[in-house]
Amino acid sequence: MIAKVRRLLEIDTLSVSRLVALLAVALLSCSAGPALADAPQSSGLRMVIVLSRHGVRSPTHPAELQAYARQAWPSWPDHPGNLTGRGALLMRQYGAYYRREYAGVLGAANACPPSGAVFVWADLDQRTRATADAIVQGLAPGCGIAVHHASGDADPLFDPLPGIGVVNKAASLASIEGAVGGNLSGLTDAYAAQFAAMERVLGCVAPASCKPISRVPTTVANDGDGGLATISGGLDMAADVAENLLLEYTDGHADVGWGRVDRGRLLELLQLHVLTKRLEEGNRYTARAHSSNIMAHILQTLEEGAGGTAVAGTRVPPQSRFVFLSGHDTQLAEIAGLLGLSWLIPGDQFNDTPPGSALIFELYTPDAGGSPFVRTFFTSQSLDAMRAGAGENPLRVPVYVPGCPSLDCPFATFTRVVDEAIDPAFVAPW
Repeated sequence: MIAKVRRLLEIDTLSVSRLVALLAVALLSCSAGPALADAPQSSGLRMVIVLSRHGVRSPTHPAELQAYARQAWPSWPDHPGNLTGRGALLMRQYGAYYRREYAGVLGAANACPPSGAVFVWADLDQRTRATADAIVQGLAPGCGIAVHHASGDADPLFDPLPGIGVVNKAASLASIEGAVGGNLSGLTDAYAAQFAAMERVLGCVAPASCKPISRVPTTVANDGDGGLATISGGLDMAADVAENLLLEYTDGHADVGWGRVDRGRLLELLQLHVLTKRLEEGNRYTARAHSSNIMAHILQTLEEGAGGTAVAGTRVPPQSRFVFLSGHDTQLAEIAGLLGLSWLIPGDQFNDTPPGSALIFELYTPDAGGSPFVRTFFTSQSLDAMRAGAGENPLRVPVYVPGCPSLDCPFATFTRVVDEAIDPAFVAPW
């Protein structure tokens, strides 16, 4: 007991109330015996936090990739970067799924959830706010659930830099360079098959007039938020190409990649997109600098659910049972890097973060005196379901959090894992 309390006291807490909540969890763990690692789904689901990417959007910078394609890229009716009509439909379907999946905390589908049970927060972009609106429409239509968001030009929950903490530019640069032996050009050889397939799709093979994307040097520099290192050049452009083809596919376009891309080809090309995300956003330094803030507040919200009382530092009301955070694939990739997470949705690429996909943290407080614990999942509508506009039954897979004894992670252990992963220098009150 004393050792457990001493360990909690060593954690860099953000408020006195948070320390009290952690001590309460530790006392509960000591008095109740070992965690219920194999507890069934029905054993006291207390709170659900969904950190979601926005739904299907139109390409953000369509003109930038034209130099690498023989044919003109298809035009989209939507404003660049906005949620599409298909994206809104799929997110409404996702909202209805969440309502079915979590009826235990939200109540019957034919009635509005209890007052205050749902809390929704969205980043400031049109696609994130529109995604949250669509989720609410599917989750609880006509119930007047508000979509909250920050005021101003940026939300530090999703974009903490610059403003929270100071980036060590040398460490950030080394975190990418050191992952590839100091030579990013080697990636072109390592992924030669994927680059060659992409150039065939783009029609950029000799004697075409466009630029072969594999011949564009890949570089890294401190050009990101607050001076974080970012990747530019060939690999970055290849990742954008793969992302745009993914958007065409999931938006239901008839001729994806000018008719040269089916799901198998898309999965091959997505390897370049996932690689770029892992190097640029999933590296340890970037993950800590850019996602410590949001992960700290997710933990505080879970503490609120575990203790049943308000915790300083989170905006989420203590009576909330379902929390939806509408963000970007950036947050999913960064938290994967921060906590060492991986996932695989059947029919998709390893560690992909397609539109509408989400990390889910479920908090259980068993009724029979057991210790609280956390289950983590990754969920996504399948690529083919999105393409067909039939995303009513998303897929979900369990995610292991390293440092936990099993897929069911005792809350005290989960707290320690997160506290050891985040950097308090990049955390501020929400």
